[in-house]
Amino acid sequence: MTTEIQDNPELTACDAAEQEETVAIRVEDLIVGRTIQNPIYDAHGVLLLAEGAVITSRFKELLRDRKQDHVEIHNEDASTVSLNALAGNPLIEGASPGIFSTELTEKLDRLIESGSMFVANTGPALRDSMVVHGCKGYDKEHRENLFDQQQAFGESLDNMMRGALKGSRPSGSEIAGIAANYLTQLTSDADCVISVAMEAGSDETLSQHCLQMSLLGMAIGAELNLDEGNIRNIGLCGLVHDWGMVKVQEKIGKWRRRLEPLELMEMRKHPIFSLEMLEEIAGIPSIVPVVCYQVHEQPNGEGYPRQRSQNMIHLFARILNVAHWYVSLTSSREDRPALMPYAAMEYMLRMTNEKTIDSSPMRALLNLLSLFPVGSFVTLTDGSAARVIRRNGDHYTSPIVQIIQTADGKNADLENPDMIIDLKQSDLEIDQALPTPGKDEIDLTSELFDGQV
Repeated sequence: MTTEIQDNPELTACDAAEQEETVAIRVEDLIVGRTIQNPIYDAHGVLLLAEGAVITSRFKELLRDRKQDHVEIHNEDASTVSLNALAGNPLIEGASPGIFSTELTEKLDRLIESGSMFVANTGPALRDSMVVHGCKGYDKEHRENLFDQQQAFGESLDNMMRGALKGSRPSGSEIAGIAANYLTQLTSDADCVISVAMEAGSDETLSQHCLQMSLLGMAIGAELNLDEGNIRNIGLCGLVHDWGMVKVQEKIGKWRRRLEPLELMEMRKHPIFSLEMLEEIAGIPSIVPVVCYQVHEQPNGEGYPRQRSQNMIHLFARILNVAHWYVSLTSSREDRPALMPYAAMEYMLRMTNEKTIDSSPMRALLNLLSLFPVGSFVTLTDGSAARVIRRNGDHYTSPIVQIIQTADGKNADLENPDMIIDLKQSDLEIDQALPTPGKDEIDLTSELFDGQV
């Protein structure tokens, strides 16, 4: 059966009746290799693919060439050719010179230029105490509690940063408590807590962005064999580094959109605004302002606010910069959808070669999430669809997955432990990455993606 798009504007009465039983599916969500039992039409009733045909990469390319974002899929085929029917399933659901200087920034600049920003462990590496769960699913009740906790932390952090903007003094001990809680959760089940944070942060508020960066930064620090004290400080920096964006939002509105040149200049002042707000928080470790000042610097010297290069950027800032890119690339903006997690990792590996991000924390992120990141969706070589639930050591392309849909499009029993597969020990392999059900994610082939965050 050919996969060339069939331009046939003549529809019979029967064809028209069939179209009333269709649903619009994004082209990006179509699963390659799935067979359709009914014809596929575009929004204008043009026949694109005949019944009994197979969805192929070529078919999706032809649709993109036509600038076609959606196709009409018969209701009987909708759950087979995409995962969007699972979007509401609770078992599935569960980030320079010319910028003004201040007395504080000049003090930090002198500290940075003195070359005294080394990092040393004073205790054992936290990684040695982290529990490895292997081929095991998540504890359902614990996962639900983590979702509630993530939302509560987000509300608390949002209140603190907006209160600080209005002159109140946030509680340093409360902020530190969030980082300490994350540290405990990471030690007990890093895969579970990271997947929850990525899902719970789908509202893409500033507070959730900071929470995701804090958690991911701490996890990267653990992968780099840092000790508990250093990792706690990374988490604390992640929680407060972007507070200055609240002031930017007051001036230019939403931050997840393409900014005009003057707006962009204002946005790049937010590390300085964050420093001003941090001065009002008692008990913050002295390293926190230094790191928050540098999170958006890049090893190639093209970051901001001071265009520092590799050796002049604190390790914690380089770690959080990697976390920022992953969180930002997998979040939507007004001017572009989110990247699929696999596509974000692919793009960041390219950035490593360009020295836009530091290779050391990037390798740690790869160890932490795998090439097909924890929480993402894939199809396997037998045609089944699965969700990545755990990393698998340095086997980046063979994570531990949970089958959520069989090759014939039927939903799998998510309570069945046999649906959890260690791909390192299986004949099955990952065939393709899929968008997250219910999210308008894209891959790197899309013209909508320009690499800006």
